[in-house]
Amino acid sequence: MLHSIQTETLFVDNITDPSGGQELPEYAGCDISTEYDIFKSIVAAACITFGILYTFFGYRFFKAIMFLTGFIFGTVLVFMILREHDILPPEGILGCALGAGVLLGLFTMLLQYAGLFLTGFNLGVAAAAVILIVVEQIVHPYTKWIPIGVFLVLGVLFGILSFRFQKTLTVISTSVFGAAMGLTGIDYFVELSRMALYVWDHVKAEKPSDLCWYSWFVFALWPAIASGGTIIQWKFTSYGVDHRLALRSRREQGANLQQTRAREKRETQQTRYRHLYQARRVKGDVISQNFTQTIHHKLSPAMQSLTALSSEPSNEEESTATTTLT
Repeated sequence: MLHSIQTETLFVDNITDPSGGQELPEYAGCDISTEYDIFKSIVAAACITFGILYTFFGYRFFKAIMFLTGFIFGTVLVFMILREHDILPPEGILGCALGAGVLLGLFTMLLQYAGLFLTGFNLGVAAAAVILIVVEQIVHPYTKWIPIGVFLVLGVLFGILSFRFQKTLTVISTSVFGAAMGLTGIDYFVELSRMALYVWDHVKAEKPSDLCWYSWFVFALWPAIASGGTIIQWKFTSYGVDHRLALRSRREQGANLQQTRAREKRETQQTRYRHLYQARRVKGDVISQNFTQTIHHKLSPAMQSLTALSSEPSNEEESTATTTLT
């Protein structure tokens, strides 16, 4: 369970530690601390990098974004659940989270509608987070099922809408999700994830910690960056790009290739039969040749010479048909 702290307290370690077994160091006032953890700094830098990719090039790299969406969602969800129940050591929790993330990422990348639903679901979760933060300034929910229900309802709603407005909601969702991801990384370097912990407290319906003035500044940057990313994607990076046309084009190419192969096969069979028919017209079949030769031997010498003279004009046709067959 996350600790509630006073105005001057700053969260530094064990962001998701449910046991509270390790004390959190405190820093006076809202001073910016530079006591960073190496592992968390790497994760924060990765969040900033992926946030830029999501915000400004989300729809452009559709397949990669579908994989990253499933990977990040599965990794974070499994990590939070296992860490909250504290049933595995840290290495086991990390391994299970990464494995689940890879499987879900492959699933959302290969199954297009699953990726679209999860992308819309992330947009609904972001909208629910904003609503809960605003409502928190008025009234505090008395049970954690209220925020969980808000997250699920809005997530499923936007996930279903993403099937109808695929490109529009994908552009908006990637911009919003990318801005949130990038600001999460920046938030760690500025105030050691105080704003991220504030949002996480709302997810669990706990009394959130107090924030500094620049925490609200970081939060205010979220809609601004998301709006800018949406405009840039719509006007520049995703202009003229449609994943549905690319998918349809690949299907048509596959169908055209199958039709071409079938047509070539039919033409080859027809050519083979035509050449065989031409050869049989000139030389006759095997039975006819044997019958003709038998009768030819029984004829008198004078008749044999006459039949030999009558068969000489067909030699040119025979050679032509044989050449065509070969």
